[in-house]
Amino acid sequence: MMMLRTGNKSSGFTLIEVMVTTAVLSLSLVMIYQAFFISLDSFSYCADYLDVVSWADEKLWQAQDSLTHNGTLDPTAAHGEFINKNKKFEWVLSNELLDETGRLYQLNLDLLWRQGKRNIKFSRTAYAIYEKNETEQ
Repeated sequence: MMMLRTGNKSSGFTLIEVMVTTAVLSLSLVMIYQAFFISLDSFSYCADYLDVVSWADEKLWQAQDSLTHNGTLDPTAAHGEFINKNKKFEWVLSNELLDETGRLYQLNLDLLWRQGKRNIKFSRTAYAIYEKNETEQ
């Protein structure tokens, strides 16, 4: 019997196949790496947000209470900063008179902090009505 030789078949990979596989795996790893750090950054933002939202609500409540009972805000309570979990937060509180009677105020509270390379600004707005005493009317 005679055997025909049809070609030289090897069981290895070519250099191009190895390079393509390496490129696909590298691209996949880079995408997984980016997704991980984006989710980590989002988690960090949410944690910071949850830390300061109750503080912001309390600050607005104090300003509303001051405007409701006194008709004015303490001028020293217009801006400041605080540190929470080794992160510096800056805040600015402003008020605006909305009507001619001098009773309705709009309060704006802005919180600013750095999140990695980004500057984050968180704003809250509230309203207060000055309740004049009977002796003031």
